[in-house]
Amino acid sequence: MRRLVVNADDLGYDPEIDRGILEAHARGIVTSATAMVGTPWAPEALRAAPRELGVGLHVVLEEGCSPAEAALALRRQLDRFAELRGAPPTHLDAHRHAHARPGMLAVFAAAAAGRGLPLRALDDAMRRELRAAGVRTTDAFRGDAALRPCWTRERLLAALAALPEGTTELMAHPGHAPSRTRTSFAAEREVELSALCDPAAREAVAALGVRLVSWASV
Repeated sequence: MRRLVVNADDLGYDPEIDRGILEAHARGIVTSATAMVGTPWAPEALRAAPRELGVGLHVVLEEGCSPAEAALALRRQLDRFAELRGAPPTHLDAHRHAHARPGMLAVFAAAAAGRGLPLRALDDAMRRELRAAGVRTTDAFRGDAALRPCWTRERLLAALAALPEGTTELMAHPGHAPSRTRTSFAAEREVELSALCDPAAREAVAALGVRLVSWASV
């Protein structure tokens, strides 16, 4: 059985990004998102996200923070998420993969294990470490934030055709061009949005017998 979590990062980052993420869920194959909770737009984004969209926490850490500072930030952001969403997150990941920085994975694993939450693993080494700590994660990961955009129509269809057995997370960054946030990752989000909403993507999922799921089922 091949199961696929299509996760849209950066909910709450900008109103136009948020609009695109919700569109990618309503019209496309996005099943999950991860939300920042420290922005002015986070409250509305988490209110607007439908309950059938799995929403996790996209943890944001200061560059160069210590493990102790990271643990405190994690607790605060988890509490803030629950306050805004009225429920715990479906899972954890981190902005710019901060959880993969030296010394950080153990901090995230402890928080995830303590709250019974799954955590994103980028590779086999992370996957083994998380599972050894009793933390659930997917069997495979697909996505590259350095590719802007990562998911063109062609690359997405190729990735779907090559999915391994088990549960895979496909990380995506759909959205409309940001209107309030200054970021170098802007118009490329619309390319990913178009690919994820392309009818060919859903047709491929059906033809290949892939089951679309959220992190809640990991």
